[in-house]
Amino acid sequence: MLVRLLSGIFLLASSGGLQWSAKAPLLLAQAGGAAGMFDGTLIIAGGTSWKDDRKHWLRDVQVYDARSDRWREGPMLPEPLAYGPFAQADGKLEIYGGSGEETVSRRIWSLDTKRMRWRADGETPAALLLGRAVRTGRRVFLFGGCPDAADLTGCSDAVRMREDGGAWRQVSRLPAGPVALPAVAALGGRIFLFGGCSMPAPDKLINRAEAWAFDPRSFAWRRLRDLPSARRGHTASSAAGRVFLFGGYTSAGFTAEVLSYDPGRDAYAPESPLPAAMMSIEFFRYDGAFWGAGGEDRMRGRSARTFSAAVPAEQR
Repeated sequence: MLVRLLSGIFLLASSGGLQWSAKAPLLLAQAGGAAGMFDGTLIIAGGTSWKDDRKHWLRDVQVYDARSDRWREGPMLPEPLAYGPFAQADGKLEIYGGSGEETVSRRIWSLDTKRMRWRADGETPAALLLGRAVRTGRRVFLFGGCPDAADLTGCSDAVRMREDGGAWRQVSRLPAGPVALPAVAALGGRIFLFGGCSMPAPDKLINRAEAWAFDPRSFAWRRLRDLPSARRGHTASSAAGRVFLFGGYTSAGFTAEVLSYDPGRDAYAPESPLPAAMMSIEFFRYDGAFWGAGGEDRMRGRSARTFSAAVPAEQR
């Protein structure tokens, strides 16, 4: 209670500047897929869907043109993949393993978004479900990860790095212990990690509120002000010197809350909320706006919604 009160004291006044609008829906509702934005083209690969009260693991790739507001089918994944870390660089979408219905993959798949072809690019050092990946230049960092997406007692606190496609090595540990489904974003030469969840014992899932900054040069961590409330499955994207945090799942359920974090003030500000409460919807910057699609909007359900949020010029 005291932590929440102190966090509230430092919550800035709402800027409320995001202007949300609905776009053409996905061809197939999904959550947990890999995603990236490439010069106005949003790509979502894999994930899971629900049909007739049954969960399906996807190979589907969905490609969105922000200029024409249209979705089309892309090249199928070589295998069904959901819940794997992912990152983008140099026109490629990189997926670091993931889960099928019965198996967990450690293969790394890279999509050349110009030729629209998948190719294998090695293996991950461990099963990394519900972990996060961030690329900074030639380096890729993997934060945490779990061998099982349902039983999080076996999740890792390892921070691993690979440079120029070389060997993976562990460079640090998550300072709060194993954490799954945090929000991560790179900004100003640092990597920011917010919230997530942990499972210290079977069937005891705890949302987290801790926030941290990671230095990819020294591999050192710095504690930031906690989130106003603990949450998991929220996502992050950086713009205008701030990190924006979208949706998630709190003690009250799915949330539409959007926050922005100002590293200079170490403070959060509420932004215009999402049009719908949901978790695991990734957003990317393009042409003065955030763009995102899919996500989980209810238990045993998935969203096909596509959203765009125009950012006023003074906030860009």
